[in-house]
Amino acid sequence: MDAYALDKLTTFSKESYTKHVFFELGKFRAQVMGLEAGQEIPPCRMEHDVIFVVLDGQGVILVDGEEQLVGKSALVFVPKERETRSIKAMTNMSLLAVQIRS
Repeated sequence: MDAYALDKLTTFSKESYTKHVFFELGKFRAQVMGLEAGQEIPPCRMEHDVIFVVLDGQGVILVDGEEQLVGKSALVFVPKERETRSIKAMTNMSLLAVQIRS
């Protein structure tokens, strides 16, 4: 068994959002991301299903033009079939992202 203190793995930078991959095994890859207020992860296409869990803060997750306001403890599932996804932080925001590879 492995246990991770996600709040201790999350970092922030004034220049850009941060990400830290801390677990990778078989079909699963997990990372924590830190975004300061106003920062965003630009639209991108993923070849994997992704689960986002907001650990702290508030922001918007945008998937194929559909906006979802999210806050602490929100979970968003984005299937690989969706074209684009992006995230914009309204406050300092930390997220857990788990990719599920096919």
